[in-house]
Amino acid sequence: MAIRDSRKIKAILSDPKSGLVDKVARSLVDYTVALFALKGSPQKLKLGGTGTLVAFGGNHFILTARHVWDETLKTADLIGITMKPGITHRTVLNRSAVTAIGLPPPGDWDEWGPDLVLLSMPKEDVGRITAVKSFWTLDQRVEINASVLEQNVLVGTPEETGTITDIHADLLMHGMFLAAEKLTKRDGLDYLDYDMNLGQRVQLIGPSFPKNFGGVSGGGVWRVFLYWEPARDEIDWKMSLHGVAFWQFPPAGERNVIRCHGPESIAATLRLLNSKSS
Repeated sequence: MAIRDSRKIKAILSDPKSGLVDKVARSLVDYTVALFALKGSPQKLKLGGTGTLVAFGGNHFILTARHVWDETLKTADLIGITMKPGITHRTVLNRSAVTAIGLPPPGDWDEWGPDLVLLSMPKEDVGRITAVKSFWTLDQRVEINASVLEQNVLVGTPEETGTITDIHADLLMHGMFLAAEKLTKRDGLDYLDYDMNLGQRVQLIGPSFPKNFGGVSGGGVWRVFLYWEPARDEIDWKMSLHGVAFWQFPPAGERNVIRCHGPESIAATLRLLNSKSS
C-alpha cells in the first residue's frame, strides 16, 4: 500500500482503531517528566508541573515553565521526577546541584511571562535517567523527503486526573493533539495559544480527561511530522520541540485556552545560556 497524500494520513490518524494517535503520543512521553518538590522531615511531596528532558551544547537540562521552579521546586530539598508510567519508583535530584537559567521573571505572573527556564541536570544523574528516558537535542534538524502531515501535540501531567498524597503520587500522562495555533509576538518572544476544546484529547493512562490543566505547566509542545515510509510500508513520524506551556486563561463559555512559549522564546533562552557559559 502506498500513501502519499497527507489527507489520507490524517484519516488514518483520526481513526481510533488505527492506534496511531496513541503510538505518537507515547513516543513523546519518552522525553517528558512530571516534577515534584520533596521537602521537610518527614518528607512531603508537591507537584510542580511538567518538564521536557533536553540536551544542548553537551549538557543536559529539564526545560519547563519558570513559575514551576520559582513557586515550587526552588525551595525543595530534592526534586523528584517520574520515569516509567505504571511503575512505583523514586528518582530524585539534589536541588542544590540544580541551576536555573532563564529570562528574568516578571513582577507578577501573567499571560505574557516570560515564563521559561532550563534546569541544569547534575552530571551524576544523567546516566541513570538515560537508561530509562531520552533527552531531546535542541539544535537538531528535521528533514523528510515526503508528503507530510503536521500536528502539534502537548504532553503534560494534569494534577486533576492523578492521585497525590504527602508521600505518593499516581499521575496520568496526557498527550493532547492540538487545534490550529494562534501566534502572537511581543518583545522578542513568541506566544502560541491553543483552544483545548477543539483538539483531539489522548489519555495515555486512565479513564478521564481534565477540565483543569494545572500541572501541565512546563509541558512540551511537539510539532510532529507524519509521512509514509515506503521501506516499511507504514506511517512513520519525526518530531521537533515547538513550545512550552505556561498559562491557562480563565474559561470563557466553551473555550479553554492554554498559552505556550514558542520556538523563538526557546531560542532566546538558549542565547542566555550561551552568554552565561562563555
